[in-house]
Amino acid sequence: MRRRWLCVAYAFPPINRSGTHRTLGFVRHLDSLGWDATVLTVDPGDEPVDAGLLDRVPESTEVIQSLWTDLIAQAKRMLCLGRSQERASDFPRDAARYDQTVISGTARDGKPGGVKEWVSRLLITPDSRLGWLGPATRRGMAAIRRRRPEVIYSTSPYMTAHLIAARLARRTGVPWVADFRDPWCDNPFRSLGFTSLRRWDEWLERRTLRRAAHVVCTTSTMRDRFAERLPFVREKSSVITNGFDAELLTGLTPTRVAPVEDLVLTHCGQFYGPRRPQVWFDALRRVLDQPSDRPRRIHLQLLGPDSYEGRPLMELAADAGVAEHVHVSGSKSHREALSHMAGSDVLLLAGSSGVGSDLQVPNKLFEYLAVRRPIIAAVSANSPVVGILREAGAEASVCDPEDALGIAEAIENLSESHSPDPAQAWDGVSRFDRANRARELAAIFQHVSQSKILGRTSRIAAADHKCQGVDTARGYAHG
Repeated sequence: MRRRWLCVAYAFPPINRSGTHRTLGFVRHLDSLGWDATVLTVDPGDEPVDAGLLDRVPESTEVIQSLWTDLIAQAKRMLCLGRSQERASDFPRDAARYDQTVISGTARDGKPGGVKEWVSRLLITPDSRLGWLGPATRRGMAAIRRRRPEVIYSTSPYMTAHLIAARLARRTGVPWVADFRDPWCDNPFRSLGFTSLRRWDEWLERRTLRRAAHVVCTTSTMRDRFAERLPFVREKSSVITNGFDAELLTGLTPTRVAPVEDLVLTHCGQFYGPRRPQVWFDALRRVLDQPSDRPRRIHLQLLGPDSYEGRPLMELAADAGVAEHVHVSGSKSHREALSHMAGSDVLLLAGSSGVGSDLQVPNKLFEYLAVRRPIIAAVSANSPVVGILREAGAEASVCDPEDALGIAEAIENLSESHSPDPAQAWDGVSRFDRANRARELAAIFQHVSQSKILGRTSRIAAADHKCQGVDTARGYAHG
């Protein structure tokens, strides 16, 4: 007999964000294990999209899209209705733009800008998609009444997904599993700037973790940090790392931006906060300045957003004197990005150092492993990335994120095509196949659903009258 789960996820096809692939992988592989998904997500709006991702959504999956309200824009409209254009102009343009100062870590921590800034930050605590909470809760209640899922699952970022799932679980009694791809209050790229808001944020985090039937983290260090601050987390938490979908490598044709005799270095993803592009440009400059018997034909390919903190990447490359060696290819479809990875000589992973740098692992690391190209990882020495590279048997160099000289030396070494023993190289990659990760999640679903069967049906029925309203959201379903 097939079973059903409700998945609350901001990033889901056709939205093309890094978090999309973890959730899509779970939906696909759990489908083969007998779990059919109802996915509660958002209307793509201005999000980057990849229509090809829709082809990978199983036919049994119901996808419900809900609009989200930009609370900052709404606040500005209310001020304008009060004929105070001057007051309204002090608010940021919109929540999505303002959120960048919080997520990137560039907020003026310790230098609050007054009441308007406090209110603006409140409207994006825990994140800029807080306006998704009401519409998604209504849509989620309707889905639960109709589908009777055995488990609710939510994944972040955005943290608002957990607030939605917590409401649904409280009103219906359906057990809820909260999946954290990034830490919450411990996130080094996140700064609210006001002590009062940090305390509110900590309260939201604590309440969320306490209410979840089970907590999943992508790294053991994240789980340990949660448990240090909130000891009750340890007994109801697990670690399920990110991974890759092996099926996507079938028939993959490598794509190169230069002839085979040239050296192609590729970075996939976004530069933000302390993950700076300048250190890579400086390292490239050092390599190019090394004496050589022939011209250095090196190409640095950047896949993803084309700017860093408002400045074009090509402008920053020109500042370092390496613009002619840099190719900013922009965002690609998922399959195109994999093709460019497979066609590269060396793949670059940008990390950070300092507080919190040991809590996160970029999702693209696992796709780097899947295509089995040499990796330069600029991460702190205590980053979980180091252990994952070792487990996979990857051909890799680990460098300090701020050490341009060390990165330059790693480029030189890997460009000479020194490979480890072929019998041992990459022999651990298969353990990161998402099919294995999905089996781990299915075991958690089995456990929590068995522990909370009694009384759930009656609570769903009792909650029916609370969410009868409809919103302007739209949905689509497969099957």
